[in-house]
Amino acid sequence: MDDELTAISSSNGMCVEGEGSNTQTLDSCRKLFDKALPDYLVMGMTYDEFFNKDHTLVIAYRKAYELKRKKENEDMWLQGAYVYEAIARIAPLLIPFNKHPKPEPYLDKPYPMFGKETSDENAESQAVTDRGFAYMQAQMMKVNKKFNKE
Repeated sequence: MDDELTAISSSNGMCVEGEGSNTQTLDSCRKLFDKALPDYLVMGMTYDEFFNKDHTLVIAYRKAYELKRKKENEDMWLQGAYVYEAIARIAPLLIPFNKHPKPEPYLDKPYPMFGKETSDENAESQAVTDRGFAYMQAQMMKVNKKFNKE
């Protein structure tokens, strides 16, 4: 639809009133614009912008609207992921006849959203892994000394 609107509103003379203009073409252009107007009003474009401003604005508004809807969709998905995570963590409490249910604690940090946050978490997890490895080596040395003395 954007292509049709920009082609019609550009300076190709297709929908220009005046001498030699085809009434049928003008009517079809008006119908097309009238049909598209509510969509662009919903996107935030004003009546004046739609009819009187640069014809490429319709493309910009359409792309901006699509990006906005994509972001809203991702936000809703993320909210669902948090709800799912919360329910999964309290699931042990929901098991009937479980004598000692113990829920897992809720997340202490939000999900990482950008590459920098992910690399910071990777560095933290690597540090934890390194400490665990050092602890295991120390335990192994103690056990080896014990068996070598006997």
